[in-house]
Amino acid sequence: MKMFKNECIILLLIGIALETSATKFNNSNLISIYDEPDDPGSLICYSTLDKSRVVRCKTACVQKTLITRYKIRKEYEFDFHYRIGCESTTYTPTLRSIQCSSDKRNGQNYEVEYSIKGNDNRNPRVFIRKKCCFHSYCNEPDHNFRRYWYQRKKSMIVIMREKYSSRHILPYFVLFLVISLTIYGVLSMILSWVKAKKEAESGEKCRELEQELIAESPFLEGSIQETGIELTGRLTLKETSYLLAHLPDHDIVKDSRMKSMSTEESTKEMKTTKLIKAVESKAAVGGKSLRKVFIKPPLKSKAAGWGHNIWKTVRTINSPNDLLYRMIEHGPYQYPFTALELLSLFEETASLMSNEPSLLQIEADITVIGDIRGKYVDLHRWLQLTGWPPQNRILFLGGIIDSEEAGSVECLALICSLKCRFPKHVFILRGEPEVSPFHMSERLHPVITRAVQSCIRRMCSHIPFAAIIGKSVLAVYSGFSPMIREKAHIHNLFRPVIPENLNSVERHIIFNQPSSQVKMYRPNPNAEGDFFGKQAVIRACKAMKCNVMIRGQSYVPFGYLPCWNNRLINLWSAPGYGSNYGAVLHVSKELIITPILMEKQQN
Repeated sequence: MKMFKNECIILLLIGIALETSATKFNNSNLISIYDEPDDPGSLICYSTLDKSRVVRCKTACVQKTLITRYKIRKEYEFDFHYRIGCESTTYTPTLRSIQCSSDKRNGQNYEVEYSIKGNDNRNPRVFIRKKCCFHSYCNEPDHNFRRYWYQRKKSMIVIMREKYSSRHILPYFVLFLVISLTIYGVLSMILSWVKAKKEAESGEKCRELEQELIAESPFLEGSIQETGIELTGRLTLKETSYLLAHLPDHDIVKDSRMKSMSTEESTKEMKTTKLIKAVESKAAVGGKSLRKVFIKPPLKSKAAGWGHNIWKTVRTINSPNDLLYRMIEHGPYQYPFTALELLSLFEETASLMSNEPSLLQIEADITVIGDIRGKYVDLHRWLQLTGWPPQNRILFLGGIIDSEEAGSVECLALICSLKCRFPKHVFILRGEPEVSPFHMSERLHPVITRAVQSCIRRMCSHIPFAAIIGKSVLAVYSGFSPMIREKAHIHNLFRPVIPENLNSVERHIIFNQPSSQVKMYRPNPNAEGDFFGKQAVIRACKAMKCNVMIRGQSYVPFGYLPCWNNRLINLWSAPGYGSNYGAVLHVSKELIITPILMEKQQN
């Protein structure tokens, strides 16, 4: 027993001695990461993929990528793994060409690619890409390499997805996305600038109605009735005197309006909610259906005089210091405005329209005028033909101004003057030009011009969006919204609203366009707004309890085009601007719509 204990003690001492010698041997080969080599000719290289251990190398540090391919039918076909460490010093003479040597590239790093064929039993084939470097810590792994096994039936997409995880590919994907979006944004800006420039040069900045919808329209050119009336827009001395004599005094109108505003201000909020219900209840009293709307054949007139462009002239004005008097006496020519006249006029108009609801309720016996687009001479022609207020009531659908037309300020100033003098006879809706940036021609000092443009923008933010004529005709600038289910949805739209804060309903009313390729609604990829079809118009009329919808914005061949069983009427009132005809609509008390056409003046 005693001898057995002695033998155990001897074996234990031998084991401790062997372990101590092995530890000394390993410590002689492995060094700390922060140690420097004692031998100037040796290198310190990483020996593990996680960079936890390093080793001293004599010739070079290497980083190998090995791909092993197996021919036998196993579960896996490819083995993809990495190795790092020192370059071997025991190469055979046949493999000496692939050994890392600093003499080959003058001490610079380089890569070697080669393949090794295995034995006949397993017969694997190994493809190797070896990176040789010749300074310490040069074989640092790029990321935490793992070993990958690829199944025989896996696709290349699955292999790449497994090889490159989301952590590694996400920064490159984000960079690619940012570059792509930047290029797309720059190209979009360039293309939009080129398109706007071409439209400005051609004078066709408005939207044309699609040809399929024009071809489907029942309107026939042979139904137009000639009247032989020629319109110059210039009033004779007798007509001017008669018109000025019947204009009410501005101070009397302003005082009466202020009194009515003061008496109704306390009950305004209570009336807004009751007004829509009262109108809707009267639409079908005793189970009666809505009043039908009839459309008569259009009447044709011709433009005459000095063309359609505004002329600059010097005239002696004898009227008192009232802008409407002076503009009527001055005629359809460029008016010498002062900044104070424009600023005070637009501020008064904005204050007046701010008291109106977003959905106007207008009695029948009114003239509807579409886009004027700054054609001041044509505006005088239409007023000469249909009659000036208060003999005639007028609704403007929008599209009054245009940055490229010199008469835009005159058009807006005359309509606003009529609105201030006859608030119950002149009504204005907001269109796309009233939303788009407006640049006034340089008549005044640049600083004053910017002030006037800002005042116009502020005034346009108060303009209503839609109107109902005679409880049966819906008037909008361009389209309708699928989010409108009743009149209150338009009536309660907030104003003033600047273009940047327009909501979806307001944008649909201003920018939507009809299309024969759509039944309800569909996004328009080429412009702002959506397309709407025949069923959308039927639902819009049902929601608003109307029979007909009148819209502007798009020029048509004869200025007037009924569509979809006369449910939709397209109106354009600027002859010579995209179309050879302009038109207005007169809606009588019996809801009989009479289109009045005006042909462009022939040179």
